[in-house]
Amino acid sequence: MSRFFYTCSLGVVGVLALAAFAVADTAAGLKAFRNKDYATAYREFKAAADQGNAEAEFNLGLMYARGIGVQQDIEEAMRLFQLSASQGNARAQWRLGVRYSQGWGVQQNMAEASRWYQMAADQGDEHGQMGIAEMYEQGAGVQQDFKTAVFYYQQAAKQGLAPAQYDLGQMTEKGKGLKRDTEAAFELYKKAAEQGFAPAQEKLGAMYASGTGVKADPEQAYFWSSLAAKQREKAAQKRLEFLSTKMSPDAVSRAQKSAGEWKPVLSASR
Repeated sequence: MSRFFYTCSLGVVGVLALAAFAVADTAAGLKAFRNKDYATAYREFKAAADQGNAEAEFNLGLMYARGIGVQQDIEEAMRLFQLSASQGNARAQWRLGVRYSQGWGVQQNMAEASRWYQMAADQGDEHGQMGIAEMYEQGAGVQQDFKTAVFYYQQAAKQGLAPAQYDLGQMTEKGKGLKRDTEAAFELYKKAAEQGFAPAQEKLGAMYASGTGVKADPEQAYFWSSLAAKQREKAAQKRLEFLSTKMSPDAVSRAQKSAGEWKPVLSASR
């Protein structure tokens, strides 16, 4: 809830009118931002943020963090993220987790990163779930716990977050925190790969090439490796060279054609 709701000097009517104005400003700011009218976006976000609108504070923080429409100012971005996160904005909480874990604009602090990731995860934010899962897997800021990491990866993966699907696939393939299952890992990689996530595409290429978790299929291996290679996955680029010496020219041509026509799809759960 925005801070201005707690201003006791405002009457109920005034508060409701102010809330509606803040929401309108945020919507107008988002529309302007999408249209690359950054001056208007800044003005609208700033007006709403000054009233304590958490979403506007977050969006304005992003503009400062990235130097979009304003001069880059990491300190101001962090101030705005803190304001937004303190009001319960899950994306701001996640963003603070990222910055503390990476030491971007603040001193690196894994315990603080974990705290913000957990707050976002508790609200069902898939990025927060992914962040805290990584912390538990690595034992960074929290005690290492593979089972808890798997739990949060699963939550994020169910929401269609490709990196989480990939990382859960890694845990499943290696048997970390759950029973090892290469077939289940393959299915997780496939979900991420279909969204265009390059590391998952590379894994599918490798699994089809070796027959791990799926029946060996050189043409499918070439297809997925081609997609990954376009995104500069070096292992996939090397695999293409090897596969081209083992496949017929027609098979290579079919795989190349399919890769050229392929389009990523969004997860059905998103």
